[in-house]
Amino acid sequence: MDRTEHVHIISAGEKIQVAYPALIRKLPTISRTIVFTDSTIHEGSADPATERHRLAVRNAACAVQEIAASLSIPVSRELIFPPSYGSVRSALTRIRRENPGARFTFDLSGGSKELCMALFAFAPWLGGEVYLSFDEKTARHVPLPDRTVSS
Repeated sequence: MDRTEHVHIISAGEKIQVAYPALIRKLPTISRTIVFTDSTIHEGSADPATERHRLAVRNAACAVQEIAASLSIPVSRELIFPPSYGSVRSALTRIRRENPGARFTFDLSGGSKELCMALFAFAPWLGGEVYLSFDEKTARHVPLPDRTVSS
């Protein structure tokens, strides 16, 4: 199985560890996974419900790292600060520069609306493919217009 230059980007949410194996089955050429996480996930909250959500997202991101490690897929995290659009643009520009010619796929099944919308907006720029897994088990392809930018 050839795993050269296929970068898979995940927007971090509470159940990404369930969606990730479904996407690995659908996209077996993934060679690197990057989990994009909202910076607020690492902040404390006085509201118990908010704190439980943030902890669940952090735990889900750790679970994705464990799954990827068991498959020898390198994983890294990108911390996204508000405003998401500019932060995502900077991160994706750097990632694209570090991985010239790579195939890019996105799992936007979790994460904040702002993070998902920013990743979705830049997917065509990278020639990326977007997937959603709302039931956390079945990955569905989301069609995008062809708007790739050549290097």
